[in-house]
Parts: sequence; C-alpha cells; structure tokens
Amino acid sequence: MRSRKCLQYLVCACLLVYIYYFLGVSDYMNTKSFEAEFDYPLNIDIKPIVKEVLIGKKPSVLPVNYYPYRYLTNSGKCSTLEKLDLFIVVKSAMDHFDQRDAIRKTYGQEHFMPGRIIKTLFFLGTEGHRTQTQQKIDEEMAQYKDIIQMDFHDAYFNNTIKTMMSFRWLYEHCSIADHYLFTDDDMYISVKNLLEYVEETQSATNEHDEASFWYGDKEKILYAGYMFKSTPQRFRSSKWRVSLDEYRWSKWPAYVTAGAYVVSNRCMKIMYVASLFVKHFRFDDIYLGIVAKKAGVTPVHSNRFYFYKKKYDKEGFKDVIASHGYESEELVKVWLEQHLI
Repeated sequence: MRSRKCLQYLVCACLLVYIYYFLGVSDYMNTKSFEAEFDYPLNIDIKPIVKEVLIGKKPSVLPVNYYPYRYLTNSGKCSTLEKLDLFIVVKSAMDHFDQRDAIRKTYGQEHFMPGRIIKTLFFLGTEGHRTQTQQKIDEEMAQYKDIIQMDFHDAYFNNTIKTMMSFRWLYEHCSIADHYLFTDDDMYISVKNLLEYVEETQSATNEHDEASFWYGDKEKILYAGYMFKSTPQRFRSSKWRVSLDEYRWSKWPAYVTAGAYVVSNRCMKIMYVASLFVKHFRFDDIYLGIVAKKAGVTPVHSNRFYFYKKKYDKEGFKDVIASHGYESEELVKVWLEQHLI
C-alpha cells in the first residue's frame, strides 16, 4: 500500500515537473509586462535617430543591426525610371522554380495593367556551395533577370535576414515606388485589388498617427495586411518557442503576418532605417512589428488579406488582395479565372 502511494506521489511530481518545465510555466511567470515595461533594444527612443538619417544627417547613435551579407546579383529594373506605382518583392526559396514561373504568368506580370508601372523581383538566399539547384538558378537568372540572390543560408529561421536585406536593396536601389508589396511565393495576389486598396487609403488622414507627427509627413505612412495581436509561445516542444533571453515581454507588438503586406514609400524608408537600431529577431513578421513599434508606425489591419487559405469561389474572391497556400497550378487557374475570364 505504501509503495503504491509512493508511486502515485512520484507520478504526480513528474507530471508537475513536466508541466512546469516543458510547458514553460516558469517563463510565463517571469515575463515582463508589455504595457508597462516594453523596452526592446536599443533601449532608447529611436524616432529622433531615424529622423536624423532620413534628412541626411549622421546618426547620433551607432547602428546595432546591419547584416554582413552581399548581393550576388543585381537588377537594373529601377535604373531608368522616375516613378513606380508598385514594386513586388517575392520572398522565394531556392528550389521553388514552379512557384516563380507561376508568379511570372500571373500577378508578377509587369505589363498586365495599362497605365501602371509595376516591377517584380524574387529574393533568394543560397545553399552555401555549388549545387545542381544553384546551376538551375543561374540559368533562370540569365533568362529572366528578375532574381536578387544574397549570400546567406536560405532557411526558415533566416527569413528576417531575407526580409531586411530586401528592404535594404529597395532603400539603396529602388526608392521610387509609391508602394511595395512583400509576399511569399505561395500566395494568391490580386494586384488590381491591391492598387484599389492603397488608393482608398490615400484619402485617410495621418492626423493622429505617431509616425506622421515625428517625421512631419504629408505623405501617407502605410503598413497594412492581416494584423495580429498575440503572445509569445513558451512551450519547449514548440517550433515557435521563444525564450525569455530572446524576448522577455508578455505580448508581441501588433504585427502584420509576413505572407503578404504592403508598405508605402515613406514607410519602407522609415522601417529600413529604424531596423538599423533594433536588435535582430528571428521571426520576420514579429520583427517588423517590433521595428514599427519602436519607429512609431501603426500597423493597419485589412480583412482583404488572408493569412490562411480562403475557400475559393469566383464571386467570393472579387475583393481578395491576398490568400495563403497556393500551389503553382492552382495559382494560375484561380488568377486566370479572376482576371481574364
């Protein structure tokens, strides 16, 4: 009888240890209040520093976040243009040849909308050594001249690097577009609906926007997509676990999911410059949310962006800007039905 009770106590103790350790109870108990104590590094108000850089002054504080990677290819898509309506940045994986071809046949077309100047580029990392995949990419680049490849390892947890290297390329080589769409290569996109949406937002006032107050802009500062307000995942078994060393606060800043989002010209510049003064974080959408929070940029939710795969029907997709989870053949089929039939 005593041995059975001892066994029961042991099982209970093991269960409590499991709950406490593997479910991250200690982490949840030791988080800092987001509302009262948020001070993600740099632990200063970076808005005056961002403003200094934007007006051409040397920043009074040294940057803390500059990725030491090179662009292995480049593009002249902006070299002779005075203005672009939209620049489409597609974050793509190295071996996603079919996805890139499908995008070129659909929303990545640059002459589909008369009177609109639209450009599209794909951004890739590398595998770190010469492979058959790289040889095929070299051939693809020679044929289409629409790929910017960068010398970091192309992996899921390097998406922030890919995103911010894309921002840097735009800031340095193509800062002339009215708006920039960032999208993954498995999204359905309607450029027509996106352009209608951003034109509608132009009439909205910036009067009470913190970024407009700080940077003195009449130009619309837009950072929009499907917005989340959520909390860090602390379970030790989770792919998305975040330790207290990485992020100590109880909530994330409001952020827009990384599958597809749009930023205005001024917002692109503010976010890139601000990122130089905001410590790296491995989830790109959350990192941009942190950067936006630090820079005083307010994310905007649009229910026309879907972070999940919206069930398709012809009428129900007439107002959709973006929907997640499209294979190549399905993307072509749905896009053609929405745009050409």
